[in-house]
Amino acid sequence: MPRRPLPYVIPKCGKTAMYWRLFLMNRKPTYEELEKKVTQLEKNVSQLEETVTRCRQTENGLEPDFSKNADGILQVMFDATHENALLMDPDGTILAINAAAAHGLRKEPEEMVGGNIYHFLPEKVLANRREEALKVTSENRPISFSEETGERVLDWTIYPVSSEDGQVTKLAVFGCDITEKKRLEAQLQDARKMDALGTLAGGIAHQFNNALTGITGNIGLMEMDIPEDLDFSRNIKDMKTAAHRMVLLTKQLLAYARGGCYHLQTTPIRGFLENTLSLVEHTLKPTVCLETDLPLDLMQVKVDRTQMQMVISSIVANANEAILKEGRIRVSARNVELDEASCKGSMQPGNYVQVTVTDDGKGMDEETQNRIFEPFFTTHFIGRGLGMAAVYGIVSNHSGSISVESRPGGGTRVQMNLPAVWEDAPAKIAVDQGEGTVLVIEDEPDVMEITCETLKRLGYTVIQAATGREAVEKVRSGIIDVVLLDIKLPDMSGTQVYPLIMEQNPELKVIVYSGYSADGPALEILDAGADGFIQKPFSIKGLSEKMKEILKK
Repeated sequence: MPRRPLPYVIPKCGKTAMYWRLFLMNRKPTYEELEKKVTQLEKNVSQLEETVTRCRQTENGLEPDFSKNADGILQVMFDATHENALLMDPDGTILAINAAAAHGLRKEPEEMVGGNIYHFLPEKVLANRREEALKVTSENRPISFSEETGERVLDWTIYPVSSEDGQVTKLAVFGCDITEKKRLEAQLQDARKMDALGTLAGGIAHQFNNALTGITGNIGLMEMDIPEDLDFSRNIKDMKTAAHRMVLLTKQLLAYARGGCYHLQTTPIRGFLENTLSLVEHTLKPTVCLETDLPLDLMQVKVDRTQMQMVISSIVANANEAILKEGRIRVSARNVELDEASCKGSMQPGNYVQVTVTDDGKGMDEETQNRIFEPFFTTHFIGRGLGMAAVYGIVSNHSGSISVESRPGGGTRVQMNLPAVWEDAPAKIAVDQGEGTVLVIEDEPDVMEITCETLKRLGYTVIQAATGREAVEKVRSGIIDVVLLDIKLPDMSGTQVYPLIMEQNPELKVIVYSGYSADGPALEILDAGADGFIQKPFSIKGLSEKMKEILKK
C-alpha cells in the first residue's frame, strides 16, 4: 500500500517554520505526485506536437504562392497600388512592372518584363523620359517631373537604386495621375479670381451708386419743380432714363459681387418684363425688331429682380447676336399649370409663369445645344453678359426651369418656367409730405447734400453727421425720429455706430442706406435690429415710401 503524506500546517515564522521548510525541501515526492507530473508532461508534449503540426501545415499552404516565389510577392505589392510603378535597368530594360503602368501603355505586365521601356513609350514623351532617366543615373539622385499625355497629366518620380560601391544599377519609377488634382486646383484658382473680381465689382458699384445718388436725386428735384408740359421736362425724362440704365448696371455689378445671394420680391411679371426690355432695347442692332406678347392677366412671381433682369438681358443679347442681318426677337409670357411629369429639379407641380424668348437668327447645332449650359462655354468671340450656365443657375435657384430649342438656320427658342405666387405686391405710396426729425449719417458731401435736400422737400427736419462720433453726440443731445445710417464712415463702420446710437436711444428707428446691397455689413446691422434698408441711388418716391413705412412701425 502506498505511503500517504501526513497532513501538516506550516507556521508563518520562527525556527519551527524554517525546520518545516527544510523538511519539505528534502523529503522525497510521493507516487501520486510523480504520476501527476508525468501526466502533465505528456499533455504538454502533445500540445507542442499539435502546434508544430499546424505551423508546418500553414507553411506548406503558403509555399506555392509566397515562400518559394519572391517574384510573386513583389508583383502582388506592385499591383496593389493604382499608381504606375516599374523597376528597370539604367538602359531601360524592364525588370518588374505593375498592372497600372502596363495597362496605361495598353499592355499586360508579362508582355513588358524583359523588354525595353523606350520601345513602348509614345514618341512625344520618349526623348524627355530618356533624358530624365540619364540624369538620375549620372547624378545618382531622384528627379520628379510632370508630363501631359493627351487629356491626362501625370506626376513622375525616378529613384536611383545603387550598389555597395555607389554605382546606379537600377531605376525605380513611380507615376501618379494628377489630372483631377490639377482640375480642382484650376477650379480653386478660378474661384479666387471670381472672389477678387466680385470684391472689385462691389467696390466699383458702391462708388457708382454714390455718384448716381447725386444725379438721380437732382433729377427728381427738377421733376418736382418743372411742370410736365414744358419742353424741358422731356430732357429731364431722357436724363432719368439714362441714369436708370446706369443704376441697372451697378445693380448687376452688385449681383455679381454677392454671387449666390438672392433678395426675393413679389413682382408683377408683366411690368417687370416691360421695364427690363425698355432698358435693353437700345442695345439691339438697328435691323432687329423687338416684339412682345404679354397678357394683362399674367400672375406674379417671386424673384430677385436684379438677377432676373440679368437673365432676361443676357438671353435677349444672345438672340440679338444670333441675328446676322434683319430679324426679330419675340418675348412672350403666359400662365401655365405644370404637373409632376413636367417638373424638374426642385420644381413642384403647380402654377407657373412661362416666359419665352424666340429669335429667327442662325440657330445652333445639336452639339452646341448640348453644351450651352456648361460653365465658361461660349460661342462669342468676346464674352458678354452672363453665360448660359449662370442663367441656368439663377433660374434653378428660383425653383424654375429653362430649356433651349434650336436648329441651324431655324432660329432659337429659350423657355423659362418661374413659380407663380398669389401674394399681393407691396402697395404703392404716393409721394407726399412727411413729418419728423431725421439724422443723416453720411461722409460723402454730395450724397449728404442731395439726401438732406430731398428729405427737406418731403417735409422732414434734417440733422447732419459726417462721422460716427458726431452721430452718437447728435443722438445723445437731440430728439430724433429716424436715422439714415451709411455703413462706411471715416472713423468707424456702420456696424460699430449702430449699437452706440441705440444705447443712447433704444426707441430710435434706423434705416441702413448704402451703395452696397443688403448683405454683408448691411445685413449684420439689420440682423441686430435696424428697421429697414434702402439702396443708393434712391428715387424721391422710393425714399418717401421707405420713410413712411418705417415711421408707421
